[in-house]
Amino acid sequence: MIFITGGVRSGKSAYAEQRALALGDEKHYYYFATGAAFDEEMKKRIIRHQQDRMQQEINWTTVEMQVEIPQQINQVSSNDVVLFECVTTWLSNVLYLSEQQKNRSEYINNCIESLQKQLQNWQVQGATIIVVSNEVLDELPSKYEEVNLYRKLLGNLHQWLVQHSHEAYEVQFQLVQRWK
Repeated sequence: MIFITGGVRSGKSAYAEQRALALGDEKHYYYFATGAAFDEEMKKRIIRHQQDRMQQEINWTTVEMQVEIPQQINQVSSNDVVLFECVTTWLSNVLYLSEQQKNRSEYINNCIESLQKQLQNWQVQGATIIVVSNEVLDELPSKYEEVNLYRKLLGNLHQWLVQHSHEAYEVQFQLVQRWK
């Protein structure tokens, strides 16, 4: 597993896609896109990302998802590459949907555990996994409880991802720093 994080619009996605391309063209490529089109700006970003992928040398199988990974993609092989884009958006989706749950905390924990289990399963199956996230943890604590919950969950998830990754990178201004 390869973990890539960095600031918003820092070049993380482009770097992740370049890393996938470098793995060779005999692979089957899955692109898990977690963005939900809640507003016009996000709709435009999703369309731009879709168009960018269509122009690449990689023939991506794009899986649009908000929280749960579709069951038909549970099994991958050592010839598969999974790009998960991105953890911060996925976690935002989890928190948004958790507001409708009776036991919010249990729902959030189950979603996180499910994602972790799926990533580990793909690792055991031999797939190359590239996970992209945003670095939002450098900010001062917020006066809003929800923001601090998000940051706590994201920080814990980032630590788990780095621990279980073979490589970890931070991208800022299209400059790449390898940390692991």
